[in-house]
Amino acid sequence: MTRSLLRRAWVPALTAAVLVGSAALTAPAAAAPTPAAPPLVAGPDRPADPIAHDPTLVKEGDWFYLAVTGDAATGSDYIPMKRSKDLRTWEELPPVFTQLPAGVLTAIGATPADAPQDAWAPDLSWTGSEWRLYYSASRFGTTNSVTALATTASLDPADPDYGWVDRGPVLESEAGSDEYNAIDANHVTDAEGGEWLTFGSFFGGLKIVALDPETGKIAAGAPVLPLVDRGIQYNPVEGPSIIRNGDHYYLFAAFDYCCRGEESDYRVVVGRSTSITGPYLDRDGVSLLEGGGTEVLRGYNEFQGTGHPDVYSAGGVDYFVNHYYDALSDGTPRLNVRTLSWADGWPTVSDPVNPSRSAGHGSAYVQVVPRDGAAVVSNVTCGYAGANVALADASPTDPCQQWQIDARDAAQVTDGSETGSRFQNRKSNMAADFPGCAEAQTSGDVGQFDWLGNFFYNVCQRWLFSPAPDGYTTISSIAGRNLVWTAEGRSPGADLGVATPTGAADQQFRFQPVGDVLLGSATDQTQTLGVAGCKAAKGNGNANGNGNAKGNGNKVRMETRVAGSCQTWTVTSAGGAGYTVTNAATGSVLASTSCTTGSAPARLRLLPAEKAGKEGKAGECATWTLVPGDDGTWSLATAGTTQEVRLLIP
Repeated sequence: MTRSLLRRAWVPALTAAVLVGSAALTAPAAAAPTPAAPPLVAGPDRPADPIAHDPTLVKEGDWFYLAVTGDAATGSDYIPMKRSKDLRTWEELPPVFTQLPAGVLTAIGATPADAPQDAWAPDLSWTGSEWRLYYSASRFGTTNSVTALATTASLDPADPDYGWVDRGPVLESEAGSDEYNAIDANHVTDAEGGEWLTFGSFFGGLKIVALDPETGKIAAGAPVLPLVDRGIQYNPVEGPSIIRNGDHYYLFAAFDYCCRGEESDYRVVVGRSTSITGPYLDRDGVSLLEGGGTEVLRGYNEFQGTGHPDVYSAGGVDYFVNHYYDALSDGTPRLNVRTLSWADGWPTVSDPVNPSRSAGHGSAYVQVVPRDGAAVVSNVTCGYAGANVALADASPTDPCQQWQIDARDAAQVTDGSETGSRFQNRKSNMAADFPGCAEAQTSGDVGQFDWLGNFFYNVCQRWLFSPAPDGYTTISSIAGRNLVWTAEGRSPGADLGVATPTGAADQQFRFQPVGDVLLGSATDQTQTLGVAGCKAAKGNGNANGNGNAKGNGNKVRMETRVAGSCQTWTVTSAGGAGYTVTNAATGSVLASTSCTTGSAPARLRLLPAEKAGKEGKAGECATWTLVPGDDGTWSLATAGTTQEVRLLIP
């Protein structure tokens, strides 16, 4: 599907903006303050993020200004504008246009009677004397698109110099062309002062072309050069933005699909180059023209479908904005304002100025391991839609073997009959899929395909869990024919299939968390399992730190997620489906008192690592099983104790 098809099909009001991604001149302004480190979980006074889609952010005077994609529901606010002094609370401003200019309509063969009801993906940049706004209009679902230009001397409606002037089309693409789609433009200035325009969406991928700095239009005779091509079906990439840091240019882009509300799987990747025209390589040295791209942001918590990045530098701060679809507000598109930090020549994207209302950064990644097998479930090709999911030799660092499991209900169903969990691959971002699941099959292969959200209730990409013996789990399709995952042979190279349940070992699996995790509360989204006071197990194993097992001490408990706490855990295999759960800060292991307290209520505690797994009651209660539920929680269990948790990325 094309970007233009998806942009309006799922969200009734798409108001977006594109951050100015450039090392360009900025308007005269006071130095922007460095944002304070945000709290890890938002408090009750958190303001709602403004409605926004495809955001662009700049600063003039004391104000940050935001331009966004228009709302097709009104048909009269072409490029809405907003402004803020603190990046948290926003004031609405008049839109750039209340109707599309005549030259834009002519470029796409439209009339005022059948004009598009919105304009897309604005980008603001300052020339030293005027603001230039690039924006797009398109015939729905086609490459019949145009990028146009408007200018103003000021962004402040109260300034006598304020007033948008139409400068006409800049770049066009024809219907049926697969060379490029002339939308999602973004201005950037190179180290020598040369000006460029990046653009593109799906079809031929992302491009760059030189500009005439006097007019802001395409330079005479300038070739259109390629930047990004994923080389997969539909080529789902768009929203380029470039910033210079040190000796490199960094190209950010959105991969996969926007505009499906909270079912959107948009994410952001980056590559770098010493030349503004590329080639751009990811951290593994793979060209973005050959499917490369290092992920720097994906959806989590209420921030689903985080995409359409743009970067802008002001006052020594590199700002990064994106839109997301609010899972707490029926998928309404809203704004994140973040910052970039740099280490070893690569950027890290911060939490937003308005942080999440939930702890962590989404569900933790896991490896899926067949019982008694010598391999793990993997997206072996790490790429194309329709490929079989198969078994491979385990590698803890291979993202093709890492899966994010999330409970995803079919929105059209209200009786719970089509609840199920999605297995989403970390590398390809595609979902484990049972092709043809609606047909009368009794067996088949598990493949991977783009996440289809709620299309046709999507029973083919949702799965259920049921406990199997000894802490293992059986995974079944929700399609209704009692078919379960089957790893026949359980050895590298074997395809993963579905078959009628037999209870055999090849239909039983365990889940190995990857890296450190949070053990989130199953009932309070703000809390995770931690150690009060963070002075664990100094000699007595009771997490008091003061030798007094009866005092309040440093108990293992659910607590609000805060920085610098003892709230991260490492989960390692203890053989079979058993795990040792180690506190990453203290090195002590999670245990239960259920083996040592008889009839007294069991509680969680820490145990010195050398005692874990040893014979005797204390050691026996330090080995845990981990079984997923259909509601997104996990049962962490040892003898006599079960703790319901959410497995989260710290």
